[in-house]
Amino acid sequence: MANTTNAFMSTGSQSKPPTLVKEEYPEWKVRMVSFLEGIHPRICEFLYNPPYVPMNLIPRVPATKSTPEIPEHLEPNEVTSWSEEDKIMVDLGHKCKRLLIMAVPHDIFKSVDHCYLSKDIWAELERQIEGGRKTLKNNRAVCINEYHTFKALERESLSDTYSRFNTVISNCKRYGIVRSPEDNNSVFLRSLGLEWIHLTMSMSTTLDLEGWTLADAFGSLKSQENQVIQMKRSYGGPLALVVGEGAEIKKEEKEEGSSGRE
Repeated sequence: MANTTNAFMSTGSQSKPPTLVKEEYPEWKVRMVSFLEGIHPRICEFLYNPPYVPMNLIPRVPATKSTPEIPEHLEPNEVTSWSEEDKIMVDLGHKCKRLLIMAVPHDIFKSVDHCYLSKDIWAELERQIEGGRKTLKNNRAVCINEYHTFKALERESLSDTYSRFNTVISNCKRYGIVRSPEDNNSVFLRSLGLEWIHLTMSMSTTLDLEGWTLADAFGSLKSQENQVIQMKRSYGGPLALVVGEGAEIKKEEKEEGSSGRE
């Protein structure tokens, strides 16, 4: 029950913003932006810009013999003169800050309560949790390493491997690391266990992996997963599978050689 409650708090609802959890900050940012966009398409502007102030354009006043020229300029508009759009934008600015504060738990809010504007709270959260340039550089290096060393886990289903790899790709994109479809397909195929080796080698050499999406490669393998699992079980494991197939090949070569001598 506790896990269900925590999940609800972190993801939010249609009326309540998702609660920030430090360990899930990247995911929370995506959810928070999506939540705000559901309120109004322009509300996220206040995560990066100061509050909206309705302004009135004051025309230029030419100089006279007794007064200097007053150039054209903007002045804050009186509340009584606000247009409907002005009222909406001012309200969105207040609402953005209010919802952002609601999404930040008390222990984290204590470290950003000095911020007056929504954009300052947003920037301070990024600074405190994501870190500076050095931290971002380190995180980027970790993502690159996770991508290139990705491997399927023992007893993991193909679907679970595919899901984990998509998460790795998503994390890379978050740090500006974008790989080609061919790279993604190649890494995914190489990550699979020995029981897949004949299929993956065949796909790598005969297919145009650049023209395939990762979903295409997964779908092609998924359709043959049952056969691969059955073969793996019949040989007693992936290593036995490879050894067994090697023995079968040698046996066939030996038989062919004996037939030739006859």
